[in-house]
Amino acid sequence: MKLLTITTSHVPTGPVIEVAGDLDYTNAQQLRRAAQACALPSAGFLTVDLGELAFCDSSGITALIAVRNHVVSAGGRMSLVAVPANTRRLLQMAGLDQVFDIHGGVGPVRVAGDA
Repeated sequence: MKLLTITTSHVPTGPVIEVAGDLDYTNAQQLRRAAQACALPSAGFLTVDLGELAFCDSSGITALIAVRNHVVSAGGRMSLVAVPANTRRLLQMAGLDQVFDIHGGVGPVRVAGDA
């Protein structure tokens, strides 16, 4: 088991949350709290970088959905970047690759809203 670390920073497009380690039922709330703590301006953009994510269970996926819902309810947009293959596969199996704006990672990239 790898310890979860969540780092936030800001770039010109908006806040970035970097998630590293294992995201599971024991710590998924940490991701939700980190997203809620981000200063997301109206119509802002949140990037969630999963490049160092080692493991993600269904609670982690649920936390990502909650983060997206939080951002959308604030009038913003969210993107997942550098999604590991195993997590991307979970998102695809659940049909969430049609919901999330996904950039990078293994396999074809589909941006939500593209025709």
